[in-house]
Amino acid sequence: MPKIHLSRTPVACALCASLLSLALLAMPGSARAAAPGVIAMSLDQQTALGVRLATVQAATAAQIDLPARVTVPLSQQAVVSAPAAGLITRLLVNPGDTVKAGQPLAELSSPQIAQLQRERSEAQSRYDLAQRQLQRDTTLVNEGIVPSARLDSARAQSREAQAMLAERDLALKLAAGGTALNGVAMLRAPISGVVTETTALPGQRVDTAAPLFRIAQQGQLWLEIDASPQQAAALQVGAEVEVPALQAKGVVQAKATALNAGQSVLLRVRVTQPGSLQAGGVVQARLSLPAQAGVWRVPPAALTQMGGRDAVLVAVVKNAPQAAAMQPPPPKGAEKASDGRAPSQDGFRIVPVTVVGRLNDVVMVSGPLKAGDKVAATGVVAIKAAAGEVAP
Repeated sequence: MPKIHLSRTPVACALCASLLSLALLAMPGSARAAAPGVIAMSLDQQTALGVRLATVQAATAAQIDLPARVTVPLSQQAVVSAPAAGLITRLLVNPGDTVKAGQPLAELSSPQIAQLQRERSEAQSRYDLAQRQLQRDTTLVNEGIVPSARLDSARAQSREAQAMLAERDLALKLAAGGTALNGVAMLRAPISGVVTETTALPGQRVDTAAPLFRIAQQGQLWLEIDASPQQAAALQVGAEVEVPALQAKGVVQAKATALNAGQSVLLRVRVTQPGSLQAGGVVQARLSLPAQAGVWRVPPAALTQMGGRDAVLVAVVKNAPQAAAMQPPPPKGAEKASDGRAPSQDGFRIVPVTVVGRLNDVVMVSGPLKAGDKVAATGVVAIKAAAGEVAP
C-alpha cells in the first residue's frame, strides 16, 4: 500500500478528520454518547485509537525541584555610592575582600569636595573670630567699659557662627572629605562584611550617587525561588526546602502576593543549615509538598477540556476479562490488560476536576474521583474527535 503523506494545510486537516470519522463509523459499535456524561466506546475502537489507562492515586507528600538564587537579606547589605562627582584616584579593595567597618575602600578627587572644604574653613574662621570677640566683650562688660547689650550681641554672633560650623562639618562628613583643603574624599566601608560587587576603576569619572561598592555581612542567607502559580498554591509557609548537592536546608518564609514580570510567584526561603551555599550562586532546590485530602494524582496527558472545563475521562469497566498471561509493562503511568489491550469497558465517564497544582510529571486535581479509578492517559484527543464533546 503506498504511503500517504499528510499535510498541515486547513484543507488537508479537514480531509484527515473526515477519513478518521468514516473509519470509526465503519467499525461496529462506533463511539457514541451512551448516557449523559458518558462516551461509549467499544474495545476494538479503543485498541485502534491506542488508548491506554493510568491509575488515579491519592495525593501524598511530594517533592519538586526548582532553581533557586542564593542571596543575602537586604538588611545585611550596604551600598557605597559616590558622594560627589569626581575622579577615582585609588582603589583599595577588590571583590571578595573581607573589610571592617570604617576601612578605606577608594579615594575620590572632586571639585565639589574642595568647595565644601573651603566653606568649612571659612565657617571655622568666622567661629574663631566670634569667640575672640565674645571674650573681649566679656572683659569690657566686667570692667564696666561697655554696656551689657554688647555682650548679648557677641554671644548671639558666637552661637550663629558655631551653628554654621557644625553645618559645614556635617556636609563635609557626609561627603567623606577631610578638613584639609585638598579636594579628596576617602570612601569607607559602613559595615563589616565581604565586598560582593564593585563597579569602580582607577581613573574612572563618576557622577554623584553612582553606586561603587556592595558589601554583604556574613551570616543569614536566603533562597529566592520563582514558582508557577499552581506550584506556589500547593506550597505553604513553613514548607521544608533542601539543596541536596550542598547539604543545605531551609523553610519557606514568605510567598509574594503578586506575580512578577515573568508571571511567576517569588518564594523566599530562610536558610537554616547553610551547608556549602555561597551568596550569588544558583542552585537546585527541592521543595516538599504536604499531603492533601481529596486531592488526586493523574498524568498530565489525562487532563483535557470538556465543555470549557478541566476534566478527565474515567473508564467505565464492564465484564473486565481475567488476566491470562503477563506481558511487558506499558509505558510509565499507563496500563494495559494482560492480553496487551485496554481492559474491556463500556466507554469513559467525563469527570470534571479542578487543578490544584502541577508537579514535574504529574497533575494534582480535586474532584469526584477515588483511588484505583482508571483514566485515559493516551488517545484522549482521539476519543474526543471520535465521539465529540459530551457535556458532563
